[in-house]
Amino acid sequence: MPHLENVVLCRESQVSILQSLFGERHHFSFPSIFIYGHTASGKTYVTQTLLKTLELPHVFVNCVECFTLRLLLEQILNKLNHLSSSEDGCSTEITCETFNDFVRLFKQVTTAENLKDQTVYIVLDKAEYLRDMEANLLPGFLRLQELADRNVTVLFLSEIVWEKFRPNTGCFEPFVLYFPDYSIGNLQKILSHDHPPEYSADFYAAYINILLGVFYTVCRDLKELRHLITSLVTLQLLTLVGHDDQLDGPKYKCTVSLDFIRAIARTVNFDIIKYLYDFL
Repeated sequence: MPHLENVVLCRESQVSILQSLFGERHHFSFPSIFIYGHTASGKTYVTQTLLKTLELPHVFVNCVECFTLRLLLEQILNKLNHLSSSEDGCSTEITCETFNDFVRLFKQVTTAENLKDQTVYIVLDKAEYLRDMEANLLPGFLRLQELADRNVTVLFLSEIVWEKFRPNTGCFEPFVLYFPDYSIGNLQKILSHDHPPEYSADFYAAYINILLGVFYTVCRDLKELRHLITSLVTLQLLTLVGHDDQLDGPKYKCTVSLDFIRAIARTVNFDIIKYLYDFL
């Protein structure tokens, strides 16, 4: 999908694999998919964007927020119940205390007209926290399609590898998909794509290139870099001083003094001076 490629950058391979696994809406998808990678590698964003763009029925649950078995199971069921009753606008709260009850109630909820003929997706973010819950929970989710006899796929999003996640007692093996860290080229492309309207694309890309040259060795987290760059732009610590067609002179300059830069560097214990040769 061309428009999806413009929204999800530098994850074409993972998007293609997930689309292949999902298949047609009415086909049975893979029972469980385990997606892992370091923080800020795009796991959550890609999964949510793909499901929303394809308009597939899904519920998204953060296992950090649902820190007990009952909270987790009830949130899944109530979100599904809201999906199934969205047409008439009324739904009742479901209570659930055990996984056996969950399977029974899940079968009831997914008999709704708008859910019964297509795959339902359950996304469990921060799935490593499932290991702290009841021992039957993870194996149960892995086999939910079989246990409930419904067209359902459970997606686990985690920062740890499957080998450290797998129960010692054995279980159904999910499809495992790895999200590697973004390279410096990937970060350059993604961060440049976010350029504010008051800056030209070329100018902002040059700005991003300078910042990555300074910070990439100490920070490769996309979320942190995006926050940092947004803050610097908001504070207007870099300004345009030339025209876009001016090739023989600088197009930008730092608007703070060298003393200020040194003071900030000392505060965070970072030797920034060796990176500032372009400004000295």
